[in-house]
Amino acid sequence: MAPWVSRSALDLLVPSMGRPSSRTLRRYLKRLYGKGEGPERGEGTLSRAATRKIEEQVFRTLLAKGIDPRFLLFDTTNFFAYHRGGSLWKRAHGKEKRYDKLHVGLGMVTLGNLPCLTEVYPANEADPKVFARVFDTLVKRLVDLEVATKKLIMVFDRGINSEDNFALVTDTMHVIAALNRSHARKLFETPLEKFHEVTKDREERQVLGFATRWNGFGQNWRVLVVHRKAEAEHDRKAWEEIRARVLAGAERLRKAPAFQEKALWRKITELVPRDYSSEFEVKVEVVKVMRKGEVVNGYLPAVRVDEAAEARLIASFGKAALITDLPVKGLSDAELVEGMTARAQVEEDFRWLKDRHVVSVKPFYLWHDATVPGHIFLCVMGLLLLRYLQWELRELKLSMPRLVELLERIRVVLVRGPDGSPKMVLEQMDREEALVFSKLNLGRFIPSVE
Repeated sequence: MAPWVSRSALDLLVPSMGRPSSRTLRRYLKRLYGKGEGPERGEGTLSRAATRKIEEQVFRTLLAKGIDPRFLLFDTTNFFAYHRGGSLWKRAHGKEKRYDKLHVGLGMVTLGNLPCLTEVYPANEADPKVFARVFDTLVKRLVDLEVATKKLIMVFDRGINSEDNFALVTDTMHVIAALNRSHARKLFETPLEKFHEVTKDREERQVLGFATRWNGFGQNWRVLVVHRKAEAEHDRKAWEEIRARVLAGAERLRKAPAFQEKALWRKITELVPRDYSSEFEVKVEVVKVMRKGEVVNGYLPAVRVDEAAEARLIASFGKAALITDLPVKGLSDAELVEGMTARAQVEEDFRWLKDRHVVSVKPFYLWHDATVPGHIFLCVMGLLLLRYLQWELRELKLSMPRLVELLERIRVVLVRGPDGSPKMVLEQMDREEALVFSKLNLGRFIPSVE
């Protein structure tokens, strides 16, 4: 932070602030989010209840500005760290494939792409359980704000699917979700001849759909099976590469027998991707081999593709089964696709939280149970500010990196005027920078020089 502050306008806006250090930051995070230091010895200033109030006020402000809260989007992610300690840090299935590290989890609800509610939790806690806790808090907040929840639609991924969670949501608002492959197996067998064009994606490519009904999770659902040709081609290419890699890897393992069955199974598990484990039949063959003058058991892998499972997989390429409790009159097929597509905005937010060049939670130099939630909360608030600026500049259609770049290029300079007095002036701006400066009214932040 210290180098960034020295390059930013904060030295001009808050000249008495001083330069932050990592030690100072950790101390204040601990004091804010954990137990008070010094004579207080009580709850931290920035307790969980306090951050909830901050999020609630932000949510209230966003609603007052006319941001449409029709779609509420929920997703989870996790972050790894190099240290080992703290009750929040657990072994988990890491999103960044760092299975050797401890992780902390983050659940987030967004209003469009604006974060409005977060939950930091131990990374080994199941997503459905986290969702139930976050949703309960969200509903209480919406009731306090007198938001008509029956007009809202909660959108989440298949990892949250459970009978309890669907019952929880549909008691208060509507829902859009996606079925996993095992639940949608029969639906994916529908031939493409029965599909019709529902809408077009951002690249003006067709999105096909097939409408039907499906029973599950204690309810009867309206279903739209969608198909995207580009995704189907991508899925096919990915499968062919994985198929070839797994079979070639199995052949390499057969060239020299392993002498421990457990070690061989570990290599096979690393070889076969978890998402494609049902498409391969795996066995371990026992062979007699000579080792150091003795006949001992050796172990070889026998891996083949399950043709029936492969056929089911191929039938699912490019397809997704979307479910909702709303009828077509309340939510058209095109709007149903739009709602599920919007969920990708949460994933984009998570990417920015992991991007060191925008608003990065990483790298984690914190591990105390007080400093970690405080650190993540401040990063999410930073992301919210950038997302809000994007919303204010929505006519310009700026990406997040482009917005950050333009803001960094708008600079003020301290100069001496003809009469010898100092003043602040703007560097020359191009058209795009001038538009950003004007629409955000940044001139009000240029300090006067005494």
